[in-house]
Amino acid sequence: MCKWRSGIGVAGGAAFIMLGAAISSAQEMTYPTAATTGVPAGTTLTTVSSVTLSTNGQVLENTLVTGDVIVRASNVIIRNSEIRGRVQNSGTQSFTIEDSTVGPTSGCNSLEAVGYGNYTARRVRIRNFGDGFRVGESNIIIADSFVQLCSNPGDHSDGVQGYNGGTNVTVQHNTIDQRGATSVNAPIFFADNSKSATIQNNLIMGGAISLRVHDDYTPDVGPWIVTGNRIVNNSWNVGPVSTDNTDCATTTWSDNRIVTIDSNYKITSLGNVVTCSGNTTPPPTAQAPGPPSNVRVVR
Repeated sequence: MCKWRSGIGVAGGAAFIMLGAAISSAQEMTYPTAATTGVPAGTTLTTVSSVTLSTNGQVLENTLVTGDVIVRASNVIIRNSEIRGRVQNSGTQSFTIEDSTVGPTSGCNSLEAVGYGNYTARRVRIRNFGDGFRVGESNIIIADSFVQLCSNPGDHSDGVQGYNGGTNVTVQHNTIDQRGATSVNAPIFFADNSKSATIQNNLIMGGAISLRVHDDYTPDVGPWIVTGNRIVNNSWNVGPVSTDNTDCATTTWSDNRIVTIDSNYKITSLGNVVTCSGNTTPPPTAQAPGPPSNVRVVR
């Protein structure tokens, strides 16, 4: 778990003016939910205890694992499975996890659910964890997934936590909900010698600050690409964005907006654009934009 940082520059506590205009179904992007991620309905699972995957290309599927899944080989595949513990490697092995649920059925595990490097996660549902995905190495894709976070006293909960993260990292089209946690950091947090990431088209909410990109290098390693993200209005404790020590002049930053949503994570209105420095600026027109065309929509 990452330590809390002080001295951050954010737009804290301000009231953000919403457009108030409804968004038509043609304009609305659909974001992942618990119903569109995790083990597909109707899947029959075989129960086992903790598993170590030590053969290259090994496949774990249609399995309920009551403990942890440890990856000790490359090109491992985990699919259509429920893991009630953690899924992790040492960072050098590689795995893909898809259409799977990770987390206990109750309580709150303060550790990270999935990590550390060289992995792809698609349509993964994470529940009852204080930390969702750990980015601790390079070559990571986290896409089309749903993370619902919890916390225990003293936690610094993160949805995606970049801690010594490397390069070739993509976090795209995920829903990360931290509103149910109290000892929180951020739904998306990159710092602690993380080098670069593409953070695109995510729906995030909660946290002390909802989106934190803190590059510890001078000059930045990069590239940092932060585009099309949606931050739920007034869901944070301090402010929507912090970019401490990140060079906004070399960061690709566009169309990151404040939004309101309904109980099904559907956007009901679009608000102001959030700038790289953490401020907000009004959109150029009152007409809500259409959804990005370069992302696969989960239905």
